[in-house]
Amino acid sequence: MTVEIVKFSYLSEFINLPVLHASTQKRVGRIVDLTSSTLQVYPRVTGLMVRRVRGGGLQYIPWNCAKRIVFKEHVDIEPPPEGVQPSENDILLRKSFMDKQIISTSGNKVVRVNDVQLLIEDRSKDSTNLWAVHIDIGVKGILRRLGYLRIANAAFRWVTDRDIHDRFVSWKNVQPTSTSPVSSSVQLKTDASKLSEIHPADLADILEDLGMDERVALLESLDRFVAATTMQEMQIRNRLQIAEALEPDKLAAIINEMQLDEAVDLLDELEAERRQTVYRHLPPEKVSELRDLSRLAVSGVGSLLNSDFIIARREEPVSRVLDRVREECETAEIYRYAYVLDDQERLVGVVTLRHLLISPPSMLIADLMSEHPVAVQLDTHIRRVARIFFKYHFEAVPVVDDAGHMQGVVSYADVLAAVFPDVREEAAA
Repeated sequence: MTVEIVKFSYLSEFINLPVLHASTQKRVGRIVDLTSSTLQVYPRVTGLMVRRVRGGGLQYIPWNCAKRIVFKEHVDIEPPPEGVQPSENDILLRKSFMDKQIISTSGNKVVRVNDVQLLIEDRSKDSTNLWAVHIDIGVKGILRRLGYLRIANAAFRWVTDRDIHDRFVSWKNVQPTSTSPVSSSVQLKTDASKLSEIHPADLADILEDLGMDERVALLESLDRFVAATTMQEMQIRNRLQIAEALEPDKLAAIINEMQLDEAVDLLDELEAERRQTVYRHLPPEKVSELRDLSRLAVSGVGSLLNSDFIIARREEPVSRVLDRVREECETAEIYRYAYVLDDQERLVGVVTLRHLLISPPSMLIADLMSEHPVAVQLDTHIRRVARIFFKYHFEAVPVVDDAGHMQGVVSYADVLAAVFPDVREEAAA
């Protein structure tokens, strides 16, 4: 293959290029898309999708059949072997990305693709590779496609004495919201592993900027725990829309990872039939917990109850409780306190994470805990609990029954959201 010496090109510069027979120079058709492999960090161009002159049908031509490329003019090919097909991992670059919304994981935002920058790797005289390396999100991408870039850049330089800036997102920081496989019979699952590194609150903001189909597709591709924590950060109306759109088994898998109070809030908003369908895909013990909590009075703190907290015993040393904190802090919403229970699961004390960290590892919890901790009951009004938070500056308050048995904890954030729902909606907007 021979090629003019050009370091970079763009997807838009290939679209509509004439395709000529290398031997006869007769026109075969025009390029409508490029195919690329999804198996590398930077996708390698694997072929051309050509609209043929005769019949107007689409033909796949492998990249190794392209024998000569004159950029912005034409591509010469040798006819491919009969029956050659693209790989099942190949996607259409133009259809998947051009003018589509993608997620920039470096800036944690949704951006629009104006063009795709391609790196030209000239390996030898007869071997040239193209790699997708950047997404163009700037005005230069639009001007390039319209054919006005040279004129606009000259005018901009005349006025400002500098060129129009490029605005690129590196491919390694690109998370597509969907991809279009070359073969319509193949469904490629979106790899959303890059999204798992984004804080759930930021990820919720990103997903809320997408359409419903993209939200659902990306949530389904996320790790269930990440999907659950992300949904908890979304506005309730968006959570409900997603819950209605997800298949019941997939919704149940996410709900199973949600904080108990958040799961109840969501399920209580669903239609009864939909809720029962989701219950059938959950473990029986989980359903029992959800139903018990749902029956509690809405005005009582029991409706905000969370069952994920750290437990300690009087006779345990500090080192053992700290080990438990390390093991459970990823799943426990409340981990800054360890609640001390007796053999009958009654609350008898509390110890803070700060005191655990500064105390000798061998010290017993009985010698460290604060006895007679402030606690509330299931039917305690939420506003009364809010006053307790403001008075003592707690981050969480334990909830007990009439006999003092530990039932769960309620967090400051949940009480604040319940007392001032408008503030929560504004913060999530």
